[in-house]
Amino acid sequence: MIYLNNPQFTPPKAEFILKKSREITNSLEIIIRDCRIASNFIELDISIEKKENLEQVLNSLKKISSIKEIMEVKERHLSKTEAIKRAIVFFNDEKFWWSHEALEMVWKEANGQEKQLLNGLILICAGFVHFQKNEDNICFSILERAMFKFVNLQDSNYYGININKVKIIIREILVDKNITTFKI
Repeated sequence: MIYLNNPQFTPPKAEFILKKSREITNSLEIIIRDCRIASNFIELDISIEKKENLEQVLNSLKKISSIKEIMEVKERHLSKTEAIKRAIVFFNDEKFWWSHEALEMVWKEANGQEKQLLNGLILICAGFVHFQKNEDNICFSILERAMFKFVNLQDSNYYGININKVKIIIREILVDKNITTFKI
């Protein structure tokens, strides 16, 4: 993942930036799969064949905005507590794709209500990934599915995440049809 600083772009510009980033890197051996726009960054999901081309890619992408960060996508083996802590940090930083991945590690090993709760949180992350791509209808649909995961849950706190607060915020988003990110 390549992160560019976001001076002014909002999710409706995701398709434009995706197209532009593909145009300016088309001579390089790179695949740009997706573009997601957060408040403070533009997230480009890329695959690069030759790591030695990375500098050229970064220089090309500077035509859109300055480079903020690079995060290599690779399998990570974390403890449950560490994975959840990272998921919270990623969520609060609007790195919803990463938060989804961290929670999924825990979800795979979970059972019962915990698995259902984690599935709800993962769906919220997935919904916000679609929001960042300007796919609001998909986001709403996924957030509705997430709410069903929380219906019969007893726990109101999961590793510091106030599930009741999350449910209230998601319900407001669905009723008002106004997607806003928040911190957990």
